[in-house]
Amino acid sequence: MMKKIINSVTISIFLTIASFYFYSLDLTVFQQLELKAYDLKVRIRGERPITNKIKIIAIDENSLTNEGRWPWSRRKMAQLVDRLVEANVASIGFDIFFPEHENHISPERFETGIKQQITEKMNAEELVSWYKNLNDSDQHFAKSIERSERVTLGFFVNPADKKLNSSDLEQLDFSQYSIVQRFDDRTKPLPLRQIFSVGLSIPELMNAANAAGYVSFVPEMDGVVRWVPTLMQHDEYMFPPLSLQVAREAVQSPLAVNIYEFGVEKMALGEIPIPVKENGDILINYYGPALTFDHISATDVLTGKVGQEELSGKIVLVGATAAGIHDIHTSPFGPLFPGVEIHANIMESILQNDYLMRPEWLSILDLLMIAVSGLLLGLVSQKYKAYGAATFLAFGMLGYLAFDFYLFTQKGLWINTVYPIFTQLFVYSGLILYHFGFEQREKRFIKGAFSQYLAPTVVNQLVDNPDFLKLGGERREITAFFSDVAGFSSISEKLEPEKLVKLLNDYLTKMTDIILKYEGTVDKFEGDAIIAFFGAPLIFKDHALRSCLVSVEMQECLEIMRADWRAQGEPELFMRIGVNTGPAVVGNMGSTTRLDYTMMGDSVNLAARLEGVNKQYKTYTMISESTYEQAKDGIEAREVDLIRVVGKREPVRIYELLGKKGKLDATMEQILPFFIEGYELYKKREWNKSAEFFEKVLAINSEDGPSLTYFERCITFQVHPPSDDWDGVFSMGSK
Repeated sequence: MMKKIINSVTISIFLTIASFYFYSLDLTVFQQLELKAYDLKVRIRGERPITNKIKIIAIDENSLTNEGRWPWSRRKMAQLVDRLVEANVASIGFDIFFPEHENHISPERFETGIKQQITEKMNAEELVSWYKNLNDSDQHFAKSIERSERVTLGFFVNPADKKLNSSDLEQLDFSQYSIVQRFDDRTKPLPLRQIFSVGLSIPELMNAANAAGYVSFVPEMDGVVRWVPTLMQHDEYMFPPLSLQVAREAVQSPLAVNIYEFGVEKMALGEIPIPVKENGDILINYYGPALTFDHISATDVLTGKVGQEELSGKIVLVGATAAGIHDIHTSPFGPLFPGVEIHANIMESILQNDYLMRPEWLSILDLLMIAVSGLLLGLVSQKYKAYGAATFLAFGMLGYLAFDFYLFTQKGLWINTVYPIFTQLFVYSGLILYHFGFEQREKRFIKGAFSQYLAPTVVNQLVDNPDFLKLGGERREITAFFSDVAGFSSISEKLEPEKLVKLLNDYLTKMTDIILKYEGTVDKFEGDAIIAFFGAPLIFKDHALRSCLVSVEMQECLEIMRADWRAQGEPELFMRIGVNTGPAVVGNMGSTTRLDYTMMGDSVNLAARLEGVNKQYKTYTMISESTYEQAKDGIEAREVDLIRVVGKREPVRIYELLGKKGKLDATMEQILPFFIEGYELYKKREWNKSAEFFEKVLAINSEDGPSLTYFERCITFQVHPPSDDWDGVFSMGSK
């Protein structure tokens, strides 16, 4: 056993260290599996309650049908802003890009201008100025934005194909973090995401807005958006995304960030902390699939169908959701997720101060979980066979998954799912290979060496526990069983040796099969005697009941065999059984070259004595009080006497085993009440009355052994009563 433990632990340690190595490599296949596991956790967690403070003003199919195709006139966009201001919204964020001036002039405005030009008879210079003024939609939109004092525009971060120019930086200057505290030496690059080039809305709109924030996302290798940069750098400039800018406008609190050489150390919106990675990325806490947040059709706002009642004090995000113009991404809930809702999820998380986090220190917890998963499995599984280890593996994986999901849903922590599960499978596979490799040789040796003279159950236990092969044993409560054929000596003298052997083999085979049926251990055969025990090496609590059931079935089987022998003219065998339950020493005993798995102890000797006590009471199955107390719910028995066996000072109460519970024959059911009453009167020294009840029993069954015995005692005690200090104990005169 010790060798098995050492080898299992060694293998577990080695494979756990290998898992550490794989973890350090951060292999792509494990990354992909972990991302899928994360998405699954998000979906299982399902939708979460939202504050209902954020509304999506959607440019959807309904809006396009009622208001015309996209892009809309800037005047219409100005009208949308005005309507939202009238509805008293707290903040407006545009997840829409306005990179070019509008060249569209409505027919109505053009007709009005023509009439004005004819009336005023303009010269060439005035005509040019007049024409330019016809298209003032951008200025109109800009004035609405400026008047609102609550609009944040989005801008795109372009690939690094060109450098930011001074004009772009000037327009973005007002959109930086409110408070930036840098504790780095500014000579080394920071691990932050960089901005090299941007796509801005036209200057009129940028200058009119309260702020601007980037709307670009960075999908992971599988195309799913799980993280969003909360900070992007260009030289000394630090810019937040649209979601943080809109949230800042809504709560009227500054955005602050502390930066060290290793990256972002702290970020907050006023008093609200924002947990981010060192590179500034935030893990998006998705509150549900697409359309989790209320979508209000833009046309309903423009027409006044939705107004102050629904929007007062709300944070609104304006975005396109109609097919062909929408900004669609993939979330853990699946594809076709509007980009505007990603911003909404980030803002909702900030407003609720409710985040999913993957801080750097969780890597230590990952390693700890890998170590615990691998080493614990190695320590425990070596005690079990393959199916037992597989069961522990299943519980181990389920337990870790439950712990993982608890941290995810209750604490907002994303610990690694894949590596600890992989480690458990990895270690389990290694141990299984070891068990079916090296240990198989040891098992074959043990089976070959001991199967010839030990019971199969003992051999199997030795295979599982080779250390049991040493001399000695263990103290354990068992039930000892002794049986003997009544008058076998005289029977053997009458039969030829060949017939005797066949008779005895048939008898021993049938009786042994019944013992093995109830997982008893056959200790030895001594001629016609069978010595067995229950409760070792296999441990079970009902060993007393099993021994009694075996005794009943053996007597029933022997009755059937007697009928066959009688029909064949063969001698009939009757068997006496003694059973006792108590502590004994069981184990391998013998010499260093020959071992027997056997039992020893006073309780064993008492069982042997009880087998012989049957002669005194003309019974066939006698059990002790200790056996009766443990088995009485499953058997029928009657108290027979309180005796003192040879070699014992303490008396023992004995019972005759009559059958299984509820299975008494009709004759025994009839005589049992008379016997019990007679026995109670006997113990009270009322010999005459006692004898009358035993006479009633014998009138029904003249061969009832205990009644015959007590009737004779009563007759004797009427003439020669016991002394006054008689304690009711009958002392046996022989073994």
